[in-house]
Amino acid sequence: MTDSSEARGGVSRRRKLTIAIIVVAIVLVGGGAAAAFWLAPQPKPAAEAAPTPSPSATPTPTVTPTPPPSEDDAISVIAMGDMLPHDSVNANALGADGAYNYAQFFSGIQSQLDAADVTFCNQEVPSAGVELGISGYPTFNAPAEFARDLREGAGCDLVNTATNHTADKGTAGIAATRGVWDGLTPAIVSGANRDAAEQRAVTVFEEQGVKIALVSFAEYSNAPIDGVSLNMMGDTALVTELLTEARAAADVVIVSAHWGTEDSHEVNDAQRAFAQQVADLGADVVVGTGPHVLQPVAWLDRVSGGRTLVWYSIGNMLNTQLELDQRTGVIAGFTLDRDDAGAVRVTKPTAMLTYMHYDWTAEQEAANDLLARTNLSITPLAGADALLQTTRFGVSAADQLAASSAILGPDVTVVAE
Repeated sequence: MTDSSEARGGVSRRRKLTIAIIVVAIVLVGGGAAAAFWLAPQPKPAAEAAPTPSPSATPTPTVTPTPPPSEDDAISVIAMGDMLPHDSVNANALGADGAYNYAQFFSGIQSQLDAADVTFCNQEVPSAGVELGISGYPTFNAPAEFARDLREGAGCDLVNTATNHTADKGTAGIAATRGVWDGLTPAIVSGANRDAAEQRAVTVFEEQGVKIALVSFAEYSNAPIDGVSLNMMGDTALVTELLTEARAAADVVIVSAHWGTEDSHEVNDAQRAFAQQVADLGADVVVGTGPHVLQPVAWLDRVSGGRTLVWYSIGNMLNTQLELDQRTGVIAGFTLDRDDAGAVRVTKPTAMLTYMHYDWTAEQEAANDLLARTNLSITPLAGADALLQTTRFGVSAADQLAASSAILGPDVTVVAE
């Protein structure tokens, strides 16, 4: 079992413990009654025939059945979308003491994060540190504390680093980012690589005896990059090799796909084709990021049998983009259950919609004063009415909840919290 409590800065994971208590009560019945029987006058017994010896009883073996899998054994997995440290995010994370704190932005959903056993996160940009310069859109680079707080604050265990912004600071930024994550074990990282050996090494995260592999790919890169430093969707040989290795090494294979049309709720043909490709190669779950907005959830039939759960886009999480759909995200959930044969199945997809809030007056927006955005917070969308009333969007939480649920579709259960 992987124990991530210390790596989360003392925040405990949910642990369901099944406690069996066996109480043996021995009741002695009839002692007093037997004494009374022998003290009372008794008739003379009739002559008794010699008893016929009974054959010795052959003990019947007791077979203890294997208990069926219990819900208490299920592993809860959640996934969060784009973590985008815009300039205003970095400015709000920077304290008066000069230290960065990104963990504060997740406090509104901390209970949901703590309830999960395994958490996937999309780190959209490098966290190469101050040596390469801290910057926001369009060429990003975050301080090393950004990765630290994704791990220790948000609890990210499975981290995608294959995005269109991965190479914003070139191979030096990739190397520095991977170096930061080297010190944040037991989290595993996939998608951006320092060399060919790292690219071809599928890492596995273990939780409660279940081995989970993460394999990540990006559709394109904003900056020129070689075919080793970034895993690309179009590299069919690499996709096949990594999925084959992951399938052999793990009980569950999760593919992260950074793809799609930005700001579109529609799934495009390239997404559908790649989702089916990795499903047929054995992926159990596909987590899509990149469009910055939500897209539907679907189950795909695999050529070899079984089904693959596909989240075409889980949208943004931490960000200061401008539109409501860009600030509506989801904590995408599912469970991992062992069936009677011992195989691990993906079940019960759920969606808790989130709202990314910041304060920004109409005057500040009219002046395009982007650094004036303050008081950042992520909260469950269902409880965001008071925050939404301070914005220009003119919708209630219930309105946005209904619209977003319709986008996700019928294959997922939307939960309030």
